[in-house]
Amino acid sequence: MNKWINNNNFAKILAVAVSIILWSMVHLNSTTPTPTEKIDTRIIENVKVQPFGLDENKYILSAMDTDKVRIEIKGKKTDLLSAFNGEYKVKLDLSNAKVGTSTLPLSVDIPKGLEVVNIQPSSVTVNIEERNTATFPVSIVTKGTPAAGYQVGKITPDPATVKVTLPESQLREVDKVQGTVTIDGENSTIKEKRIKLTAYDKKGQEIEGAILDPSTVTAEVTISPPYKEVPIELHYTGKLPEGLVISKAQPNVSKVKLYGSQEELAGVKSYTNISVDLSQITQAGTIVLPVDLTAPPGFEKIEPSSLQVEITTVSNSQRVIGDIPITIKNDNSNLTADIISPASRTMSLTLSGAPGLLNSLTKDDIQLIASIGNLKPGTHEVPLQVVLPRYISRVDQGSPLTATVEVKEASTPATADPETGTDGKGKDKNQNQGNHSGTGTENGGTVSDGTVDSQSNPVDTGETGTN
Repeated sequence: MNKWINNNNFAKILAVAVSIILWSMVHLNSTTPTPTEKIDTRIIENVKVQPFGLDENKYILSAMDTDKVRIEIKGKKTDLLSAFNGEYKVKLDLSNAKVGTSTLPLSVDIPKGLEVVNIQPSSVTVNIEERNTATFPVSIVTKGTPAAGYQVGKITPDPATVKVTLPESQLREVDKVQGTVTIDGENSTIKEKRIKLTAYDKKGQEIEGAILDPSTVTAEVTISPPYKEVPIELHYTGKLPEGLVISKAQPNVSKVKLYGSQEELAGVKSYTNISVDLSQITQAGTIVLPVDLTAPPGFEKIEPSSLQVEITTVSNSQRVIGDIPITIKNDNSNLTADIISPASRTMSLTLSGAPGLLNSLTKDDIQLIASIGNLKPGTHEVPLQVVLPRYISRVDQGSPLTATVEVKEASTPATADPETGTDGKGKDKNQNQGNHSGTGTENGGTVSDGTVDSQSNPVDTGETGTN
């Protein structure tokens, strides 16, 4: 082996062989083509413009001429295919935008390795407005119907007002801030219900972009059973001991709740089925009498089912009230009337009652009424209706009171002079035909022949009247 290495010819042959191998390797590599990846393009439609940088505490983007653009991208086909549409972002920088209308350029964020060829449009026109805030009351409306027979009562939102922030141009259009609560099938009051609020314009359309603070409220919606709250009227049975009269009668409640159909409830104005038995009182002083309450026919129940009446009685006292005027109640416009007797057209009455009530009484608290409704022309002895305050009675209430009244046919009125206000005969056109003709006033009392009180007629006592 050493002989071959040391042989000069062998070394030459080896060197030539190595040179051929190296030459072949170099030329083979240089002649083999290196493949290159193809560059392609892609068009993406309707890419949403994303505004940023606006101080939304002070300003609002109220208008933008377009919110979607078309972009053209180029790059390696593999990069284009591997990118998702969501990675292409078109941005609008509003950090330096001014109040009013301006045109601003768009920028594009794309995946790495790709390049933007074109964006259409490359800019947008925007309108920036200052935000303004106003306070509006909250209104809550109901949707659906409660359980059968139940009804919606008071609706109380908390808080009762909210702040609405909008551009000034839109803020002027706000008509109401409203939320809706569903009450289908409810038979009890809804409490702590969370309700979303919406701002509406005068046409009832929702105002987009309104910022509400708070955006939700809690509300209490009263769902009431079918009842009606009505005032009570006391009535009496039995008699007080001789010489005693009622000075005061005070129930511990002034109203009751009646449960029934809507038709029955619509017709009831008060609850009168309350009978206080005066025979339970044996001496002067104050006593509390229990009274059981029952629902009237047609009603389901009454609340409360009982009450207490505090009654104060005192020794009877008397007082004469004079110069009580007699009035004429005339329902017939074809007749006129005048009082002939008594000539003074007044009377005196001896009244009985508690000293305190009698002492405060005046003639203006009493009415003497002569009714001529069905009388014919002529002179008539007319019984007087006496209207007295409650707990006041006539001492001689068994004796009828009468007045002599002359009834005449009404004459045709003369034409009044518009300048002087007279009928051409020197008489005032407003003067009554008779000094006491016309309709008497009853002070809201129920009037019948004889003596009545101005609220309700006591049973068998003749002693009671209004407190």
